[in-house]
Amino acid sequence: MKNFIRNLTPSVRRWLLGAAAFLLATAAVMAGINYLWHGTSVRTECVVEIPSGEGTAQIAQRLQAAGIVRNARLFRYFVILTGRARELQAGEYAFPARPGMKTVAGKLANGEVVKHAVTIPEGFTARQIAEKLEQEDLVQAEAFMAIVNDPALAKLWNVPADNLEGFLFPDTYYLVKSLSARRIARRMVVRFWEKQQPGFMEAGKKQGLNFLQLVILASIIEREVLVPEERARVASVFYNRLRSNKRLESCATVLYSQGRTSGALSWDDLYTRSSYNTYRHRGLPPGPICSPGLSALQAAAYPAETKYLFFVVRPSGRHIFSEDFEAHKRAKWAQQQARRFKPRPSASPTP
Repeated sequence: MKNFIRNLTPSVRRWLLGAAAFLLATAAVMAGINYLWHGTSVRTECVVEIPSGEGTAQIAQRLQAAGIVRNARLFRYFVILTGRARELQAGEYAFPARPGMKTVAGKLANGEVVKHAVTIPEGFTARQIAEKLEQEDLVQAEAFMAIVNDPALAKLWNVPADNLEGFLFPDTYYLVKSLSARRIARRMVVRFWEKQQPGFMEAGKKQGLNFLQLVILASIIEREVLVPEERARVASVFYNRLRSNKRLESCATVLYSQGRTSGALSWDDLYTRSSYNTYRHRGLPPGPICSPGLSALQAAAYPAETKYLFFVVRPSGRHIFSEDFEAHKRAKWAQQQARRFKPRPSASPTP
């Protein structure tokens, strides 16, 4: 070995000595960092949001301010020496109590951002979805509604309407804060097309409806029915009324025309001048009134075969179905009396 070193030229020996010195210095720095790093003062899980466009120094300062790292400069040296400085990604991160420097750098480099589980219930309107997303601090409601009401995007995403109402599929989504309103809306529309069954379009044609009309009817069924097994029968009532040239007279469409989703309706409300008021206008409204779930779409595509033309809701949420108006009046009167004379709960348990 000594002979090998003696045979090397002076320049090669200097290079080897320099390389060895660099490696030793690097090892010393890494050892010093590891020696100084004893975990942070944060004793519980901590969430930090790294904005897009921040450099390594800014990220390090943000982590120090949050108590994730003790020293911003040491963290910056660490990610530079380990080659991860250019890999740090923006987003919302959750760090465990007293994380090691390697753990912090790894999370940021791998983009292990926090994913928020957001459940969109069946029957939510686009406005309700927008407000829920804003409550979750994911997007601004108005920014989301701007995407919903953009005809160009509806066309781009194959929605057969001028807006996305009815095509934002109700489901549980795992969303990160860096997602834009457009990307979230697109994900919901994509889920709609994934969930809708190939036979729906053909089934709608057999019932005399195009696909948009099928979704419109499904959205009305979704808002009118609480008990899932009654959806196909309610669908049959609406189909029978359409074929008889009767107005649908759906309270849910009147509420939607007023920007509401619940509450009592007055006689004046039933005469609201709106194309969505099916007490005034025959046929289906011009668009969906909410996001229907899969079972409502199935009911619209495959209704029960009945002669029912009317239904009235019971206090339990179930319906009484009738084939003629006289029977419907009797059923309606009976339910009004049931509500009127419903006993109030006593203040104390009855012996």
